[in-house]
Order: sequence, then C-alpha cells, then structure tokens
Amino acid sequence: MKAKIGLIGLWLVALTLGGALDLWHEKRFLPPPEERESGEVLIDVLGEVKTVMARYLWFRMDLFHEVLDTQGVAAEKQAEVLPLLRIITLLDPSLTDSYDQIVWDLYKGHNDVETAFEILDEGLRRNPESYELNFRKALLLFLEEDYDETRRYAANALTLTKDEVRLADCLRLIYWSAEKDGLVELQRRVLDDILRLRPNDSVFLREKEKLDNLQGRAPATTTPAL
Repeated sequence: MKAKIGLIGLWLVALTLGGALDLWHEKRFLPPPEERESGEVLIDVLGEVKTVMARYLWFRMDLFHEVLDTQGVAAEKQAEVLPLLRIITLLDPSLTDSYDQIVWDLYKGHNDVETAFEILDEGLRRNPESYELNFRKALLLFLEEDYDETRRYAANALTLTKDEVRLADCLRLIYWSAEKDGLVELQRRVLDDILRLRPNDSVFLREKEKLDNLQGRAPATTTPAL
C-alpha cells in the first residue's frame, strides 16, 4: 500500500513538473495559438508528455539508424526513419539533433534539397542559437555553391561555440567559400585564425604557402605537419 502511495506521489510530482515544463516550452518555442500551423496543433494536444515521447523516439531512432548503418543499408533506403524523425521535431522543437539528422538524410540520402532546406529553416526559426543548425545551413549552402550565405551562417555558428574543433570547422568553411569568391584578403585573415587553432594542419600550411606565393611574399618558416 505504501509503495502504491509512493508511486502515486511521484506521478503527481511528474505531472506538476511536466505541466510547468509544458508552459515554458510553449512560450519558448511556439508562436501564438492563432498563428500556429496544423502540425503544431499536435504539440498542444499531447501536452506535457510530448517531451518524454520525443526523447524516447529519438533514442529508438538513433539506435535504429546505427543498426541500419552497421548493416550497410544506404540512407536512401531508410525511408521509414524520416516520418518518425519528423514527429520528433514536432513533439520537441528544441531537440536540434533530430532536425540535423532529418535534414542531412533528406539532402544527402534522398536528394530532396527543397524539403531539407524548409525543415532546416523551421529548425533555425525555433532554435536560432543552435550551433548545429547554423553550421548545417552553412555546409549545405556551400554544397549548393551559395558562398556568400555560407560565410554568413558559418560566422553565426562561429559565435555559438567555444569548442576548438567546431571553431576550426567554421573557419574552414569561411576559408573555402572565400576562395571560391576570390576574396584573398579574407582568406589570409581566416587562415591566420585556423593556424592559431591548428598550427600543424598540413592542408592549411600548404594554403598559406600558396597565398604567400600568390601575393609575392616570401613563405614564412612553418612547422612541418605531424
């Protein structure tokens, strides 16, 4: 009997906390009720259980994805994963990993560029300070040869992280997009930042030498790449 009472008490606490989290989630991530799209109505109906459901589905999908990848199943043959990933983004828009995964699957696996960008833009509207989504937008724009916008989103992502690996990734995108547009001075400034982070990066040591030669400067003495 005491065990039952204890479980009931825990359930009531969970419901109370869930309700509070639900109100926070609604104010943080959803537009006013009159402006919501049909997909967002589903979020209201499910109430506070939506976050728990989203996390559970994400956990299952992540495992499922790993199993399919291990078995060598190509991304374009994993179509059954996409609807469930989409449900996760509707249930919990703050789960940016699900947006990132579905966008990459659509773009790379299914060659559905338009839908990939639509869902990515939705994710960015709901999570404008997400490093992952800003970087993903920069990468896809680079692949689509929109180099000016690549630099804009890579610069956004750059301000959203302090991780050296991520910083270097952003700088590389800015560097290569600047090269495509012939922005040599920008290349040099970014190159200096990259080599401060990665002083033995063999690729960018070669790029430094190439830029030095291009601008008629004597190549600086550099440490060989390890």
